[in-house]
Amino acid sequence: MRIGGSTYSREPFPKQVAELRESGFDYAELDLTWLTLEPAALQDEAEDLAEKIPLETAHLPPSRFHQADLARFVGFIDALAPIGTRIFNAHFMEARSAPRISPEAKASWFADFVKAATDRGVAVTVENVDEPPHVLRKALDAVPELRFCLDVGHAHLDRRTDGGRTYLEALGDRLALAHIHDNHGGHGETGDEHLPFGQGGIDVERDVKALKARGYAGPVTLEIFKGTPDDRRACLRKMRRWTKEESGPA
Repeated sequence: MRIGGSTYSREPFPKQVAELRESGFDYAELDLTWLTLEPAALQDEAEDLAEKIPLETAHLPPSRFHQADLARFVGFIDALAPIGTRIFNAHFMEARSAPRISPEAKASWFADFVKAATDRGVAVTVENVDEPPHVLRKALDAVPELRFCLDVGHAHLDRRTDGGRTYLEALGDRLALAHIHDNHGGHGETGDEHLPFGQGGIDVERDVKALKARGYAGPVTLEIFKGTPDDRRACLRKMRRWTKEESGPA
């Protein structure tokens, strides 16, 4: 597995990217959630960042699932694909300000987005938030090129103790990205704490080893927004240990 670290778009990117590189992460995930820049304005900064560490994955903002969002998201692909970003991750949940959209309408929107991404040689993943696996399964079945991002932290919200393994069993055949972080199993946005490993209640080692046992060898992003740089480095060391091949060097 390649292990990356997520940036946080409410903080300046250069300092975060430098910290991820110095800590030994394999890549950075560019968080676009709170970005106010238009995609074209991001390209120059992203080129500079990519010289420090690969920007292999990007996390798109919440969507309202209309054409303006589709155009903006394709703009992000056009800005970032040339510098090596290969996976663009999106939520199935609507933006908080948006009206509720039917799963069928979301799947249709994703079909258009995935086609644009595929034409540009990159992949789109859809991430679990609070949707049960069968809802995401229908979307994945409706859009064959759409991939899945397992968010282990989200899978354990609302005290779902087997959440990570449940999503992996149901959707693991389409897995192309994983997000790993800890929480106390609370509800909604307040429960989604993005803590370092061991500061919440998730058995992160168990879920990471389930990924490994399945043979997953793709990117894994540590999406940790709380704690210190030393906490994130400690989580990286744990990930290296948990995912190390048994036959490898001690």
